[in-house]
Amino acid sequence: MTQNTVELNEGTMLAGRYNIEKVIGAGGFGTTYKAYDKNEKRLCAIKEFMPKGIVIRLDDGKTIAPVSSSKNQLFEHGKDRFLEEAEILQRLNKVRAVVSVYDFFQENGTCYFVMEFLEGVTLGSLTKQKGGKLPYNIVADVVEKVGKALIQVHNYNIFHRDISPDNIFVTTQGEIKLIDFGNAKNLIRNDGENLSVVLKPGFAPPEQYSSSGKQGTFTDVYSLASTVYYVLSGKKVPDALDRCGSNGYVPLTEFGVPEYVSDAVDAALRLRYKDRTQTIDEFLIQMKLLENNTVVTNREYVPYIDGLSGILAGKKYTLPVNTTISFGRLQGVVTIPINNEHISKKHCEIFYDDISEKFYVVDGSTNGTFVNGEKLKRGEIYAFKPDFILGLGSECFMKVGVRSDR
Repeated sequence: MTQNTVELNEGTMLAGRYNIEKVIGAGGFGTTYKAYDKNEKRLCAIKEFMPKGIVIRLDDGKTIAPVSSSKNQLFEHGKDRFLEEAEILQRLNKVRAVVSVYDFFQENGTCYFVMEFLEGVTLGSLTKQKGGKLPYNIVADVVEKVGKALIQVHNYNIFHRDISPDNIFVTTQGEIKLIDFGNAKNLIRNDGENLSVVLKPGFAPPEQYSSSGKQGTFTDVYSLASTVYYVLSGKKVPDALDRCGSNGYVPLTEFGVPEYVSDAVDAALRLRYKDRTQTIDEFLIQMKLLENNTVVTNREYVPYIDGLSGILAGKKYTLPVNTTISFGRLQGVVTIPINNEHISKKHCEIFYDDISEKFYVVDGSTNGTFVNGEKLKRGEIYAFKPDFILGLGSECFMKVGVRSDR
């Protein structure tokens, strides 16, 4: 027997900690719930994998099972894809403008992932609320934030493949969040590996219509440009396959949009991907939303060293991530030279790893390297969480930590 409804009931507990409050969204592949995390004492959103026509809810009100044995393989493949989305989103937790994933797990015969709870509307809904199109100053702000988020996503060798007004969320606090990475893929694929054909007509470029079509950053460029066109004009760009032989749409200048914006969108909507704007950076530069040579980082916090006393007192250094920084007397060899006879030629090395979010320190000195007053053994690698005091002999002391990059 099965329930009449397909959603979990209010009050259902998942993973022993998440209390379901209500349904906030439903689609062909599952349901999203508002829930309360009793461990962290916060609201969250939980996405449940329940593809329509493939599974049913059993009469215990929780368990999901394929409607027939013939659907079992399809369901298992879908679960793998669903968990892949959760893993991708968790890798992107450092990108502030991407919805955060806190947890994912399997239960009730299916799988779930737990996200930050967002209040607000999608860009598509906002556009409809405002009469079908938005003024340029609002669009420019949204596109700048979405574009910078996509640059960071691409830096992780991931592309979204489903940018549209419905997958850009505007919170009640005015924050912009990229959502729905169910179609996201790695930029680097094995030879012969095909991509699934899942797309939104009017927002997808022609290469997405083929499972073997070459896709990359330029794919997201097309979709973002289509989104810009839609929210500024109130009209969708015609389906990519219907545009053969011409642009197939009215230029944005006809809607009172600045010519440089219209030109940037035209260059990003070229059908042949090799002729198209290749990266989001280039698109934002053409839109005059990003300056040339601006580096958009993948982090909200940057590692630093502040000199407290001694030779480096008052000096401040911002450290690159995943790069070894060295102190010592050998100018031209070490990263930070210190001209003092008590400092060794290569006194110590420090490395900040942005995955573990720890500093790794190695002493190579005669007079010692100290962390919070404790002398390190020469040649051994030590790991420290941010905010510690690094001493080079008795000649200088520095605070090492991370600070906000917002």
